[in-house]
Amino acid sequence: ISYCTNIDNNTIDGPQSPRVKVFDRELKRKQRDRAAWLMRPSDPFVDAGADNLLDRLEDCKKTFPTALCLGGSSEAVRRLLRGRGSIEKLIMMDTSNDMVKLCKDAEAAQQDSNQNIETSFVMGDEEFLPIKESSVDLVISCLGLLWTYDVPGAMIQLCTSLL
Repeated sequence: ISYCTNIDNNTIDGPQSPRVKVFDRELKRKQRDRAAWLMRPSDPFVDAGADNLLDRLEDCKKTFPTALCLGGSSEAVRRLLRGRGSIEKLIMMDTSNDMVKLCKDAEAAQQDSNQNIETSFVMGDEEFLPIKESSVDLVISCLGLLWTYDVPGAMIQLCTSLL
């Protein structure tokens, strides 16, 4: 028994498609833009997560001259880094232009122990990583991969970016 007799390709792929778009990357970027305007200079929850993650660098004997920090709580990661991991160059990446601007402004306003770290800011998507292969020693993601739909694909790209 057929319940739909006249379905063409436009109906299936059109605006009222039965296919659900699970992750909308453009919507995620807009949400990150809005979150940038709502963020406080210091959030105890985000700071605790970032500090816990960075504590693990103290257990490593290896040094990480170049590190990539993916979105999420990147401003907290930079603020709480305090020389852990012997990071000399930090690349801060986020999908949101407003979040990148927030990190830049926070860096300019802070007088902290991370002044000797060369910091660059990149707007990019975790699922389409704009980082060259074999170019970083460490990837830090503190809540940065939370909204990534293709986690295996993002992890493959991150692995290829590591030295």
